[in-house]
Amino acid sequence: MDLDDEGRLRNVFWADARSRAAYEYFGDVVTFDTTYLTNRYGIPFAPFIGVNHHGQSILLGAGLLSNEDTETFVWLFRMWLDCMNGRAPKAMITDQDRAMKSAIAIVFPETRYRYCFWHIMRKLPEKLGSHAQFNAGLKTDLQTALYDSHTSGEFEESWGQVIAKYDLHDNKWLQSLYEERSFWVPAYLKSVLWAGMSTTQRSESMNAFFDGYVHSSTTLKEFVDQFDNALRKKVELETMADFNSNNQTIPCVSHFNIEKQFQRCICVGSLEKGVKEDIHISQK
Repeated sequence: MDLDDEGRLRNVFWADARSRAAYEYFGDVVTFDTTYLTNRYGIPFAPFIGVNHHGQSILLGAGLLSNEDTETFVWLFRMWLDCMNGRAPKAMITDQDRAMKSAIAIVFPETRYRYCFWHIMRKLPEKLGSHAQFNAGLKTDLQTALYDSHTSGEFEESWGQVIAKYDLHDNKWLQSLYEERSFWVPAYLKSVLWAGMSTTQRSESMNAFFDGYVHSSTTLKEFVDQFDNALRKKVELETMADFNSNNQTIPCVSHFNIEKQFQRCICVGSLEKGVKEDIHISQK
């Protein structure tokens, strides 16, 4: 807990034992977002989210913040890092918040982080919608430059062509994005493991999950109790996924015969392994 000079509660951080244990296995890539509860309570709920071996979102710690400045984020990140035995994540996904960016540079200097790609693309209509050719080629050409560029060189060339073609040299928003291209353009981020994530959608899906447990009149104490209930539900879902993965055959996702053949080989291999283990045990 972080108290002000008058002893009043300012910021709170907590992580349970299961979150700390999960971080040992799934702490390579973390998403961090502070949008949840802000509009309802006036204080942001700040969860650290990872992804487990079932592709499920998992909570790796959380905080309730009184402010969203660099000092507050530095405090939160340091508390979280200390709780996780000083092991910083290898990669982190956040929004474009400047205070958050500064705090990451201070607390996680070796962590590679990126901006949420979806939030940037979502701003295209707002920032460029007034352009006469926005729906007549500009939007498509920008998306092509971003999605179809496999190297930084290809992106540089495509981006330059778009800027010249639509006379966007004076657009300050695009200029600022270009200056920070290494933080969000896919071509610059391919050398880093992101566990299939490029956005803070994991954080947002976790926020939606908590909607079933908290509401606008929830007190701080009730929030913590409901938080524990939500975590228990998450544990149940993960346990169920563990059971299903060990007792069910993974269905094919295509109609190709090679996938069906691979599925049969895996099933037979697992069966043979089990039989050999049984024989070995009986021989002992």
